[in-house]
Amino acid sequence: MSDALKCLRCGNELTYLKEYKFDSQNANRGLFGALFDVEERLSFDIYVCPSCRHTEFFFTDSDTSLDS
Repeated sequence: MSDALKCLRCGNELTYLKEYKFDSQNANRGLFGALFDVEERLSFDIYVCPSCRHTEFFFTDSDTSLDS
């Protein structure tokens, strides 16, 4: 049994591209968020199909920190 990820569109094997971190600032941050610039970083692994270029994002981690 193969653990390879398959493309949902064409069925070919997906290729790992890279890890990508999105910086997110929630507009509804409450009192703490209003006083400090709170930033959340969401990490995703990105896989791409070499045939049809379909792309899949898989959530890996979340980190909340104060932006200086």
